[in-house]
Amino acid sequence: MDGGYYAIKGFEFQFDKTLIEALDSTDENAVLSLEQIQDINNSDFVMQIKYKEATKFTPSVIRNPIIQLIEEYQKDKSKRYILYCHFSDKNKYSEKIDLKHLNTILGKEQGRFTNNDKNDFLSAFELRFSETFQAQFETSLNKLQLLSFVNSKDDAIYFYSILIDYLRKKVVKNAPQNLIGRQVTKKELIDYLNKGRKIIFLNSYKEYRGEQEYFRFLKSRFKKPVKNQNTIVYLGKIEETDICNLPSFIFQLIEKHYHKANHDIKPLTFVIPFSKVENVKKYLIQQNCPYNDGYETILFNQKHFESSAIINKKILGKKTTNSLSKTSFKARIISNETFDNLSKLGIPVSWIFIESKVHHLLCDSNYQVISRLNTEQILKLF
Repeated sequence: MDGGYYAIKGFEFQFDKTLIEALDSTDENAVLSLEQIQDINNSDFVMQIKYKEATKFTPSVIRNPIIQLIEEYQKDKSKRYILYCHFSDKNKYSEKIDLKHLNTILGKEQGRFTNNDKNDFLSAFELRFSETFQAQFETSLNKLQLLSFVNSKDDAIYFYSILIDYLRKKVVKNAPQNLIGRQVTKKELIDYLNKGRKIIFLNSYKEYRGEQEYFRFLKSRFKKPVKNQNTIVYLGKIEETDICNLPSFIFQLIEKHYHKANHDIKPLTFVIPFSKVENVKKYLIQQNCPYNDGYETILFNQKHFESSAIINKKILGKKTTNSLSKTSFKARIISNETFDNLSKLGIPVSWIFIESKVHHLLCDSNYQVISRLNTEQILKLF
């Protein structure tokens, strides 16, 4: 269990360092590669990162990483080679390594390389002991606060969560042979922050701020759907809880949306995974919640699907009010298979993507992204 904890923390430590290196770049278009030659590399350096919070430093612990760096140096002698590491008893300084010290580190492997090769390598090598996990996290926040649109530490925390999730997905979703997929630039990160609101919950923030406080912060960042505008809620694979499965989740969102509704309210559109959509429709029928699916199971009609609901206004006394009395349907429900085959939309919309990639029909519409929250947590945002 401890091993898994430190492994996860090691990955977070690596992504923090990757973010710092990207933000430190004086050239916004300079490419930084993730887990290719080593953990991080660019046109100037190759860096291997080792996080050993529970381990005291001994020369043998860094033997294999240094051997790997020597081998990389022999392939390309134009770059700097850096071992960036953290141990329980060493932090925040660089150590000068001479040939004698290097041979001690290499131990029985020192004969694999000539003294000339080792001396040449040492001229391009840096051994850096990093600051603590928490201190490096604070450094990444400080770097973010240097960006013109980051106005506070809370802003920095918010943007940090987005970028760490973005970097993690670059590694997880791109195979090692996909070199371009595992590259990033400072400009790319800044552009990503400026495209749509993103609500991402990372476990590291439970430790940093506490879950409740951080969730309140996320809620303050989330923009609820405007009731008199069309909004598409595109659902991916959401974590469902025992007391809030997907059908119940969608029904509760609909009820929240129609609470104290005026006559000009627009129904939410839900795009649902094909395997889940039938159960959602059955549940809405059981709850007497009318929906429009464009006759999806018979012969889908997009014009009917996008048509406006027929509404009745409330009457008080003999006067008609602006409040909603009845509506012909409260939601549009469609499977992702049917929706993804559409070539265009006939109505202006904003989007909320939940555990889903941005859609090809997005164009220039406003959008938000919600990631790594379960159904109960997402309901609280709305």
